[in-house]
Amino acid sequence: NPYILSITLLVAFLHTRYHVSFRACALILLVLRLLFAAIPGNILGADSFPRQLSTVFLDLGLRDRFKVHPICSMCHRIFDAANDSTSLCPDCGNEIYRPLTQSLFRRLFGNNTEEDDESIQSIRQPLVVAPIQLLSNGLQHLFSRPGVVAAVNSWKTRERNTDELRCIQDGAVWNTIKGHDDTLFFFGGDSDKELRIGVSFNFDWFGRKTSNYGPSHSSGAMSF
Repeated sequence: NPYILSITLLVAFLHTRYHVSFRACALILLVLRLLFAAIPGNILGADSFPRQLSTVFLDLGLRDRFKVHPICSMCHRIFDAANDSTSLCPDCGNEIYRPLTQSLFRRLFGNNTEEDDESIQSIRQPLVVAPIQLLSNGLQHLFSRPGVVAAVNSWKTRERNTDELRCIQDGAVWNTIKGHDDTLFFFGGDSDKELRIGVSFNFDWFGRKTSNYGPSHSSGAMSF
């Protein structure tokens, strides 16, 4: 349906470009669905209208490169995202998931069937979640792009500037750090059999009360 496609593209653009929140996108979808339903002629036909931003991403074939894992809000133990059989944290006994309930909009406007009610009850929302991507998966995605291997190896032919720091390769750490064999990690050899990759680790805190994601996400943000 061209109308539904236009709306899904609009909502996805608003979220990715202007960081419109998930709840605001769901509200936009709800209002537009009600407006289209009020127009005579049933212009939407039998096609299903998305109600959540996650459904919009699924319909457009957009996927995140990380997995969202439930975590304990007390001891921060990480749980498997695919297995929600654990309701209480085995370490501290804290609740992991919210009570099963329908949203206000669904109760007022959803007109749910028994089938919808069963699907709603089967979805459990964690109290706190953490998006996680393994470094190995990130590197695999990085090197699947053409030209990356040559770019990573370009430091071998770059001349170091000792008078001015223009690149990370000019610093002392790059030129003195050693590997597990006690030799220079970033050696100046001509071997192309392996890649030498420097990974920088960043850990930033954000205010739990001032962040939009504070109540539902871990308050520590880490990146490589």
